Amino acid sequence: MYTNIPLGPLTLPTGPILALIAVWIGLDAMGRYGKRWRLSIDDLWNLSLFALTAGLIVARLWNVVQFWPVYVDQPLMIFSVRPGGFEFWPGVIAAGVVGYAYLIWRSLDPVTVAAALAFGLVAAGSILSASAYLTGAVVGVATELPWGVNYFGKAVHAVGLYQAVGLLILLVVLWVWPERTRPGRVVLLAGLGYGLLRLITDGFLADPATISGFRVGQVVGLVVALICAWGLGRGAQSVHVHDLVDGAGKTK
Repeated sequence: MYTNIPLGPLTLPTGPILALIAVWIGLDAMGRYGKRWRLSIDDLWNLSLFALTAGLIVARLWNVVQFWPVYVDQPLMIFSVRPGGFEFWPGVIAAGVVGYAYLIWRSLDPVTVAAALAFGLVAAGSILSASAYLTGAVVGVATELPWGVNYFGKAVHAVGLYQAVGLLILLVVLWVWPERTRPGRVVLLAGLGYGLLRLITDGFLADPATISGFRVGQVVGLVVALICAWGLGRGAQSVHVHDLVDGAGKTK
């Protein structure tokens, strides 16, 4: 495991450093991909930064309110930025509300923005997955396969590395996909790829979250993949019917 990065006299934590790099790469990738629909890079960066800032603030404050008796005795801990001090879903909801408000204010098309955002999230996700692999935040089950990695004295599946490689492949597919100019289908393809990736890789996790014996990550991945596959199939069928109608009209 590589939990720290030595930098001269300094020792930097791997997780937070790679998280910052992931945010920067994700924003840059989103801006570049958004050029396909002539989206303003400034708008995409502003939307993302406003949403991210709001999400982090709300996630932190929610945790403070939830554990207020602890923070009363140690008020300086309110400004701590440790990973366990943020509540995920309140932060996500706040980020979504602020992001949507920015869309309305700037009169941006939500579908094209969602397509650019999906590409940026895949790019950032690949860095975060690599971080999870390097720090041991994600540990796989034991394996005897030659590509197993040594965690805590035994060979295990490198789940974080699997996810990072899978997301990089998805990133390339989204970039070169023939229908990449259709934002709605880009979003669906990104969802399909991510869902399938979680469905496969979460099967190798050593300590997954479960409900009634089912792995939550795999269930969510399957549902997302099925919905996106249905959407892609329906869209392709609509295009085929439209082409047939146009062809019939031209022959008359």
